Amino acid sequence: MSPIELNPFSPIQLKKLFADTGIRLSKARGQNYLIDRNTAERIVELVAPGIPVFEVGTGMAALTILLPDANPVYSLEIDAGVHRLLSGFPLPVHIHLIHADFLKYDPAELNLPELFFLSNLPYSISGEAVKRFIEYPVFKRGLVMIQKEFLEKMTARPGMPGYGVMSVLCQTFLSVRQLFPVSRKCFFPEPSVDSFVVSLTKKKARLQQSAVKDFLSACFGMKRKTIGNNFKKSGIPLDALDALCIPHSARPEEITPEQWICLYRRIHS
Repeated sequence: MSPIELNPFSPIQLKKLFADTGIRLSKARGQNYLIDRNTAERIVELVAPGIPVFEVGTGMAALTILLPDANPVYSLEIDAGVHRLLSGFPLPVHIHLIHADFLKYDPAELNLPELFFLSNLPYSISGEAVKRFIEYPVFKRGLVMIQKEFLEKMTARPGMPGYGVMSVLCQTFLSVRQLFPVSRKCFFPEPSVDSFVVSLTKKKARLQQSAVKDFLSACFGMKRKTIGNNFKKSGIPLDALDALCIPHSARPEEITPEQWICLYRRIHS
């Protein structure tokens, strides 16, 4: 095979490759592959120059093959068949294909000081993937393509649909910037929803994400209960609410991310 034989922007070629190799795409894994070259080029142009790229979900390499030589690429693919298929094509030497599940993979294995995070995130793992982006110090910046519903969760404010633990975590630990929409018609197979390209930049929060997440999960675990009842059930002193003038009758979805972090600091100081 020659390099030009891999054309991730041709649905006809992708169908043939999958048919010839017996690959069946999984809806559960969100295997909807980007086939619009203009969109792929637009995303790649936004990747920080010179920093090694950590790509979650190689897919059919629509982004991978466009990344410049100056950016070493470490691209993870969970699907064994897709990984095997791509490994049969001669790719540029700066691209390293890794067969692994990102939710079980430790990027510290690469022994690099910084990795630029890049992914077309399936909805089913978006939350866990973003938490891992926050958790690992090696990730400082990134670009993700996510479904509209998940973007709304990330940016929701109190009282808005979708506001919850993910909203507070993202607004505490990340600067989230919506860049541009991507039509569902830019993917094969075509999904049922449109997506957005979003930039992620870590904030200097000086907090342990996993501990904050556990605290929030306990507090949001009974959303229909008042915050006072939730605190009593979790054994958290109510004077933390009094000190911040938060009514005991307030519900978790009514408290701002800023108030949640003030509560966390007060309780864990």
